[in-house]
Amino acid sequence: MKKGILIIFTAIAVIFGGCKQEFTPASLDKIRLAWNDNPETTVTIGWDQLGAENPVVYYDTKDHGQSWKKYGQSQNPTREVSHLTMNTRFCDLSGLLPNTSYYFVIKDSEGVSDRFWFKTAPDKPTPFTCIMGGDTKCKDEALIAGRFTKRMVPILRPLFVLFNGDFTHDGITAEHWEQWLTDWFELTRAEDGRLFPIVAVMGNHENRDLEVLNKVFNTPYQFENPENIYYSLSFGGDFIHIISLNSEIELGGEQRQWLEEDLKKSENYIFKFAACHKPFRPHTSRKSERITQYQQWAYLFHEHGLDIYLDADSHISKITFPVKPDSINGYEGFVRDDINGTMHLGEGSWGATPRAVDDDKPWTLRSGSFNQVKWLQVFPETETAEARIDIRTVITATRDSLDQPVSHVEGVSALSEEDVFAVPEGIDLFSTEPYGNVITYPFVDNNK
Repeated sequence: MKKGILIIFTAIAVIFGGCKQEFTPASLDKIRLAWNDNPETTVTIGWDQLGAENPVVYYDTKDHGQSWKKYGQSQNPTREVSHLTMNTRFCDLSGLLPNTSYYFVIKDSEGVSDRFWFKTAPDKPTPFTCIMGGDTKCKDEALIAGRFTKRMVPILRPLFVLFNGDFTHDGITAEHWEQWLTDWFELTRAEDGRLFPIVAVMGNHENRDLEVLNKVFNTPYQFENPENIYYSLSFGGDFIHIISLNSEIELGGEQRQWLEEDLKKSENYIFKFAACHKPFRPHTSRKSERITQYQQWAYLFHEHGLDIYLDADSHISKITFPVKPDSINGYEGFVRDDINGTMHLGEGSWGATPRAVDDDKPWTLRSGSFNQVKWLQVFPETETAEARIDIRTVITATRDSLDQPVSHVEGVSALSEEDVFAVPEGIDLFSTEPYGNVITYPFVDNNK
């Protein structure tokens, strides 16, 4: 009798006691998300298929954990790329709902991945945050500093990350890309499994393989040429337009033609961003002036009302006052114009060794030498306030007397999904008088 009771209680425990079903892991890693099309309704999921066969992405607006059969939608890989030592699979999800959380697993013939999730972009003006930066390296102190910076991503929980070029040392070494993608997957993933889409921009360290970002992130290209990696994205209705440009190919010709057409089509957006790896006027003497870039793009940007230009390459930090091109009266071709100018943010140093800031301009608002990213909080117009962008420079690492990286990320409190507009306790924000640690665009100088 006691044995029968024990069997009954055991059965009840199995049914109601929450015995967790164990799943064999899928044979894959280096999972990453990218925005390559309309971020309101699409996302690209990429991964390295290590072995096994027949991978499928199962996804839903409801969280079913690893129970892949419960997910309402599925998608086979839409592209396979064997590049370097990786067997990359891309799955382009489309028809998604805007401003919505999606949960997914990847199942192959060996098992099921962990459950991950992401958010689509809103289709109407909605507040959001993002991280923008560039220049990582793959060895020594720069690798360590870059890892510090990557750990800031899940702390701030941005809608997306714009990475402005120079992912690895040379763009063609397999172990460097494997390391970068592994670090990205492991260090930028939130504890609750949230992954953050990347908007990828070409850098000069990718110029030994001009197709590499298409092979690694499925990044789009123009004129049926996979070396022409430049593109644009929009979301929030008429709120946000982002242009990703390519400093490593012809700046005129087809790229200028495409840029002019894109700027014309996007004139009515509230905020327009352009990202390119190279700054027009670097703030370190180690880098040369970009004369051709100025000739091809500067007046186009001003004519069509570009708000923010994002650059990298120099391994420093800078924010300028809003400026407009003036080849006659300007300093290095620019003059300050708080009303109609473009604000330039940069210049890299996600992980790369910071250089000396020794070439400030009369229109430089602030600059510094440390590892950093720009953290933007973007707000639409309300009944009581104009649309604005709050820009903060987040210091992620500095160097000690032995030139070793010192983390400024350890001890920073992670934000929750409910408070992504809060300022985390312990975060180190670059501040200069008289403007404090927040620079707001449109810029109003109350200190004149």
